[in-house]
Amino acid sequence: MVQFYPSIPPHLSEWALTLPLFFTASAPLSGSHVNISPKGLPASTFRILSPNLAAYIDATGSGSETIAHVYENRRVTIMFCSFGAAPRIMRLFCWGKVVEWDQEPEFGAWIERLGGKRVEGARAILVLDVWKDGERVDVRDLDKVQTSCGYGVPLLSSSSSSPPPPSAANGESAAMVPELKDRDTLGHWASKLVAKDDMRRYQKDWNAYSLDGLPALRVAMRDTGHSVLWGRVKSWKRRISVQKEALSVGILVGASLVLLIQWLLRMLG
Repeated sequence: MVQFYPSIPPHLSEWALTLPLFFTASAPLSGSHVNISPKGLPASTFRILSPNLAAYIDATGSGSETIAHVYENRRVTIMFCSFGAAPRIMRLFCWGKVVEWDQEPEFGAWIERLGGKRVEGARAILVLDVWKDGERVDVRDLDKVQTSCGYGVPLLSSSSSSPPPPSAANGESAAMVPELKDRDTLGHWASKLVAKDDMRRYQKDWNAYSLDGLPALRVAMRDTGHSVLWGRVKSWKRRISVQKEALSVGILVGASLVLLIQWLLRMLG
């Protein structure tokens, strides 16, 4: 079902560029919004330049969430998924870099690396470093490229838009229109696990923790023998730890204000 790779294999690189769209996901370090954006035409705007380096041309739009988030914390995930007969999802976990349109000659050099095609309204190049060994300090240093079954992604097929007209007897047929349909594979796969009484084991193996080691499905955690309460404590400690930088800055500013007030009082005294 799930596979992890230290880099983007050639067969997945070729597959990704045959798809009609890809998605970007990013988030700020604090705040309420998690952003997901669809991007079209990977073959025209997206390039996989090496097993651990990719980039895409970012066109001007109504928002700039991805750019803002990459400037703040560099985190961005790219997702490809198949709507065809062979299901698959691929995620690239990346550190991003923004190269804006006025950053010459760097912007022009990246355009050439991406095939030299000028996209009207291009505002930036998003350069994507797929995570390398040693760049992360959490529990799974090798989770850089992830593929999964894609059974939950609908199948794009064609169906008749209306009943055949009376003239169909003369050889005419109804117009065919694209249609998204649920796949049978997801229900079939789940039914087999349930029939084998194996679903709970699968949840224990794959659903107890997130990729970053955060506690997830609590029944799965209990089945692993781990304490749900201790998991919640660890999550709380993690939330506190990511605020250490803000806390340090606050302490520094507070100490500076105290020293400034003491100096002013001495000057006035």
